[in-house]
Formats: sequence, C-alpha cells, structure tokens
Amino acid sequence: MSFFSRRQQPLQAVPPLPPLPQPSPSADALERVRLAVAGARARDGGALDVLTAALLEVGSAGQLADSLEALRVLTRHPELLLRLDAFIRRESWYARRPDPSPTEDDPVALALAASHGDGRARERAVRRILHEPHPELMPFLVLRTSDWVRQVRGAACAGLAVLLHENPGLATPATVRTALLVNRRRHGAFAHRQLISPLLDASDTALRGALLTAPEPAVRRFVLDTAAHRLGLRDLAALAGSDPDRQVRALAAEAAARQAVWSDQAELLRRLARSRHAEVRITALTGLMRTGAPQEVVPFLDDSSALVRALAREAARRTGTDARAYYRTAVQAAEPPVGAVAGLAETGGRADGPLLTALLDHPAPQVRVQALRALRSLDAVPVPRVTALLGDGSGAVVREAAAALAPSATQLPADLLWNMLADPQRPAVRRAGYRLLNRRDRPTALRAALLASGDPHPRLAARSRTDATIRIRALAPHPWRTRPVTPLDADPAQAAELLALAERRRTDLTDDVVQLLHDALRPAPAGR
Repeated sequence: MSFFSRRQQPLQAVPPLPPLPQPSPSADALERVRLAVAGARARDGGALDVLTAALLEVGSAGQLADSLEALRVLTRHPELLLRLDAFIRRESWYARRPDPSPTEDDPVALALAASHGDGRARERAVRRILHEPHPELMPFLVLRTSDWVRQVRGAACAGLAVLLHENPGLATPATVRTALLVNRRRHGAFAHRQLISPLLDASDTALRGALLTAPEPAVRRFVLDTAAHRLGLRDLAALAGSDPDRQVRALAAEAAARQAVWSDQAELLRRLARSRHAEVRITALTGLMRTGAPQEVVPFLDDSSALVRALAREAARRTGTDARAYYRTAVQAAEPPVGAVAGLAETGGRADGPLLTALLDHPAPQVRVQALRALRSLDAVPVPRVTALLGDGSGAVVREAAAALAPSATQLPADLLWNMLADPQRPAVRRAGYRLLNRRDRPTALRAALLASGDPHPRLAARSRTDATIRIRALAPHPWRTRPVTPLDADPAQAAELLALAERRRTDLTDDVVQLLHDALRPAPAGR
C-alpha cells in the first residue's frame, strides 16, 4: 500500500461538511451579462469577448426564462447587437472559440449561431428560429435579412414576411430599432418594408399602441412617419403635448393639425397653440391660418419662438395690425415680454436704439440679455452703457455684453479687460475678458492666451492653450507656406514677458511650441 493510499483511509471516515448556500448561478450569470453589456457600450477593451462568454454561460444553465431575459438585455441596444454580430463572425472565422450550436432549449446559443462565420451555420440557425420564433430572437432574424449569403438572406426574408403576417406582435421595439439600423445596409431595406405593412393595417391598433409606448424615440418616430394617419386625433394630441422627444412632438403635432384642419376642429388647434413647446405651437398656428382665422394668431406676436413670431407678423399683415408699433409699445411696459424685445429687433431699426437701451436697466436678466442681442442685431450698441454691464451680476448678461462689445474691443480700457481676466470668483467674467482681449493686437492676444491657459476653469484653460499654440505656430516659417510670416511686433519688454509666461506653461504647451516662440522673438542678427 502506498503512502498516499494509507493517508486516504482516515479521511474517508470524516463526514462531509454541509454545503454552503450559494446564489443562483443563473442570477449571477444574468448580472454578468448586464455588466458586460454596460462595458461593451462603453467600448472597454475586450468587452465583446466578455459579453459573448457571459451570454454562453446563461445559455448553458438551461433556464429558458433566463436565456430570454439575457437576449432582452442585449437587444435593448441594437447598435451593440450589430457590433456583436460582426465580432462573432470574425471570431468564428478564425476559430478562436468553440462554435455555438443551435439547440432547441438554448435561445442564446441559437442567437449566437445566427451570427456564425460559416453561412451554413447561419442558415441552420435561421431555420431553427423560424421553427420556434421567440420575440427575443426577432432582432437576430432581422440581421440575417441583410446577410451577404443569398441562401441565408432568402430564408430570413421569406420567414420574416410570413411571421409578421401571421403574428404582427413579433414586431417588438427591439426588432424595429434593429430594422432601422439594418436599413442603412445593402440589402437591408427588406425588414424595414415588412414592418410597415402591419403598422398600416387599420384593424391592428394594439401594435401601434405598443410601439408608441416604446422607450426609444426612434421607434415612436417610425410609427408616426409610417402610420400617423391611422392614429386617433386624441392620441396624436397627447403625444404632441407630452412626449419627451422633440421630433416625435413635431410629427405628432403635424399629423394632429392636419386632421384637425380636415375635420374643422379649431378648438383642438387652439389647445395645441397653448403648448409650451414651440414646434407644437407653430404647427397649430399654421393650422389656424389655414382655417382662415389669422386673427387668432396675432396675439402670438411676442412669442418666445422666432418662427412663431414670423407667422404672427404675417397674420398681423393680413388683419391690418402694425406689428412694429405693437412691439414698440410692448417693450415700454413695466414687464416687457422677452419675445417683444426680440420682435422689435426683427422689425425695427437703429431709431429704436433708445427704447432698447432703456431695457438695460431692467431687473430681469433675461430682458437685459435680449435687449443686448437686439442692440447688437440693429448695430446700435451704446459702448459706454454696455461696458458697465461687463460687471453685471448675471453671467448670461456678461456674455452678451462681451459679444456686443467685440467689434469695439480696441476702444475699451485695457486695465478693465486685464482685471476681468484676473477675476478670482467668476469664470463668466474671465471668459468675457479673454474674448475681448483676443480682439486686440497680436501681442496682447498672445499674452492673454498664455495667462488664461492656467485658468482653473477647464474649458477656458483648454481654449486658451489651443489659441496660444496656434498663434505661436503661426510665427514659425515653413517651406510649404506661400505667404510670408508676419512678425509679432512685440517690444523687448513684451517679448521678455511672453517668453517668461511661455516657460511657465511649458508643460501644457510642449517644448517645441515654447522653442518656436523663442526662435520667433530672438532678435535678428546685426546687419540684417
């Protein structure tokens, strides 16, 4: 008897310990799928390999519900599904992993087999999907309708057409989004066309309702683009008023306004015209104009949307209302509408400058901002008065004041601008000072860029470093430049200060840029 066999006898007599409770393997595998999907969407290195392994782990557990849930997690992100499809084909082609095989009880392996590098394997997977069509497998079938192998593509296209005819409910939001992406490919339009047919079925309201509640805006846009005329007026009005996606609201409002005009439902148009969304208001007001009620559009002359104001001015013209006179009266009110200030800028002239200048003292920052924009658009900026707003308590006012004063930057006191660039508290003031200093002479602009490149505000610092690098590189002669290099024209004191600042920022500007500045500012040899 060997030493090892003698040692084994007493160990066999020891009773085994009770097993420790373990979490459900399928639950852990599903969580790994979710983490892998998140990592793959962030494009982490090797994430697709990890995702494939996690999916196969769920499938190997033999739990149908967990496998289908894993596929639902994946197909919520069709862009990732397309990337995974290409990855599996590439990996299978080079035989770097075992080939997943389609089995009756493993939808995950079946889905992965539909992306196999071998066309025969893909065709077998397609036919197996068609034999037992789970909704979670439909996006993988849609992918194969654009397959480059004719046999695979033909089987997938024929099967998808039959399935959607027999069971339109298989057109899930994930299927629609995948079809929208595949539609960009060669041979990719088939799935898109097949999804249009069930949406146009007048009797199938359930499919349209399910897709209109999908969380993905692209799905809701697809339904409205395809079958808006099949939707009820009440449903369209609800979408136009509450959908979070701007394009969906615009499409729904357009369809609702069209139906309201055809059916002479002016009250619905009035209700849509009160929407807080400009794209809904303009559509509803256009409908009111088409119904022959321009007088109901005139009250929107001071709307916050420029497009709505333009339509209201056309309505005012038709009804004989003087829009400019309205704006001039409105801006003199105690609480002038911001839209009226913008409307005066759109219709007035330089003679209206005093009315707008008076608004620079208004307590509401949004009124001061709009007054500055109006003065700038009318080329009626009172430089001394606007200069005082460079220290305004509102950052938006400071930005607009700097934009209005940019053409007059050389007329402003230099000390004021340097003090703004050094403001210790307010990034908006420093950005405004930098913007105005950047409009002065080249040595001043370069000095401002070098000083601001160390600003604690990251966006200002990044912009200043870029500006400084561009200005310094422009001083260096290059053989491919056809124009002569314009010297910086800095006096010795300015040159010394610029070099000192560049040395201080050497880490940010890089050594070669600092050396270019040294070469550009080096005094020319005597006699040249």
